[in-house]
Amino acid sequence: MENQGDIFLSGEGDEWFSRNSTKLANNNSRQIDLLEIESVLAPFKNDINRILEIGCSNALKLEFLAKKFEAVGSGIDPSLLAINNAKNRKSKLLGSLKIGLADRLDFASDEFDIVVFGFCLYLQDRSSLLSAFNEADRVLRKGGFLVVTDFDPGTPKENLYTHTSGVKSFKQDYAKYFIDELGYYLVSKRSFSHRLNGFDINPDERVSTQILFK
Repeated sequence: MENQGDIFLSGEGDEWFSRNSTKLANNNSRQIDLLEIESVLAPFKNDINRILEIGCSNALKLEFLAKKFEAVGSGIDPSLLAINNAKNRKSKLLGSLKIGLADRLDFASDEFDIVVFGFCLYLQDRSSLLSAFNEADRVLRKGGFLVVTDFDPGTPKENLYTHTSGVKSFKQDYAKYFIDELGYYLVSKRSFSHRLNGFDINPDERVSTQILFK
C-alpha cells in the first residue's frame, strides 16, 4: 500500500491546495490558533528568531508569525503549488521553503526556536508518525516551543479521507506523545473548531492548539 505522504507528494498536496486556496487567501490574523501563539509566546519574543512550520501550505500563517516575532520563517509542505505561491510573494520574512514531508525534514538539528505542526498530523501515515514526531524534536532547540494544531476528539478516531481513495484521516491528541515520551511541558491548550471559537461538544469537529516547552 502506498504511503499517504507519497500520495500527497505525487499530487494530492496540490489538489488540497487548489481546493483550499481561496479560503487560505481570505484567512487573516483573527484566526484562533495564531492569536493563541502570539499571546502565549509574546513574553519570549526576544528569544525567538527562527520558526519552522511543518505543513505550511502557502505560508500565510508562517508569514504572520514571522512578522509578529520579528523572526525568519521556514516551511515544508508536500504541495509544489503551495510552495511556489509562497515564494512568489517574495516576502523578506520567509526563509527556506521546501517541498517535503514531516518525517523527512531537511533542516539542521536544533535549528529552530519554534516548530509548528500546521494542521497536518491527521493525514500523516501511521507507519511514519513516530518519525515525524522525532524529526520535529530533532530540529527544535532545547528551550524552544512546539505548537500542535490539529483535530483533538478526546478518543482517537479514524475516518476515510473523502478526496482520495486509499487515504485515511486520524484524529487524536498528538501533543500527548511529546509530553509523555519526550518530557515536553504543556504551556497552554486552546480548544475550538472550524465552526466555533470555543469548545465544540462534537468530537469529530473539535480542534485544539497546544503549545509545549522543550
